[in-house]
Amino acid sequence: MYEKHEPSALFHGLHHAHKRRVMEEQTARGVGDLGAPMLLLSLFSAEMAGERWSQRDVARIMRISPATVAVSLKTLERDGYVERSADEQDARRNRVALTDKGRAAVKLCGESFRAVDERMLSGFSPEEKKQLGGFLVRMTENLGGAEPPPFCPPEKECEN
Repeated sequence: MYEKHEPSALFHGLHHAHKRRVMEEQTARGVGDLGAPMLLLSLFSAEMAGERWSQRDVARIMRISPATVAVSLKTLERDGYVERSADEQDARRNRVALTDKGRAAVKLCGESFRAVDERMLSGFSPEEKKQLGGFLVRMTENLGGAEPPPFCPPEKECEN
């Protein structure tokens, strides 16, 4: 029998609590309709690096299925966060770009994630936060997960 104090059970509870708090923060900032904030953050990261990804690139880099990307992008495009256009070299491919509304949402998502992180890590020392970050990166790598996108607000210069 699996016990409630074992890692997978704890991660499950943490994931749902985190998701709920992020949604509350995004709703308070007017972007509660955003179903794929990490996709927007990834596109912003690409944009800051001077890249414009195709749908296939998004799926590969984020390690999610092309079908999931297509559904998410359809919703984001419908709501005005992204726009898709044919690749100039290969008309069979779509390139994805953030709109001004999408860039504004990235800033608000970053604020939401920071607010949740601050609450979640309340009482942790800087050393504990760094150690936790290292553990989480290592666990993600062990499971073959995607590295989270860097986030840099539009008004700051990004550090890589």
